[in-house]
Amino acid sequence: MPAYFLKTILGTAFIAAALTSFLSMMTLMGKPEKKTDPAKLRKIHRAAGIVISILLVPLIYLGARFLARTGDAMSIRAGFHVVLAIAFVVLLILKIAIVRVYRNFLKYAPALGMIIFTLAVIVFAISAGFTVLMNIF
Repeated sequence: MPAYFLKTILGTAFIAAALTSFLSMMTLMGKPEKKTDPAKLRKIHRAAGIVISILLVPLIYLGARFLARTGDAMSIRAGFHVVLAIAFVVLLILKIAIVRVYRNFLKYAPALGMIIFTLAVIVFAISAGFTVLMNIF
């Protein structure tokens, strides 16, 4: 199996988990009517976050391997992918640190979550979306 195909499969699962995490918190915090149990939504958010963390490990490994092989001859698309992926990881670590340790900054967690989800979608679209389009056309 080619590495780009594996990365696309992992990326698709990753974005599905990110969407699950994002929508659970948007439902909890953004809807005025509370039809769903808040504890259940928090559990869904946490479980999706764990899946994201697990999927992030092989994605980082495969990305680092690609980066090492490419060196300076990287495309602009790959460069954007790398920079945005690094920003994603840094912001994810920051959000986890705020939620777990620096609870006085908890008011920033929702905004960070929205930014993290947006970065995940952009990073996914830059590479997996490109790969899918190249294989379709």
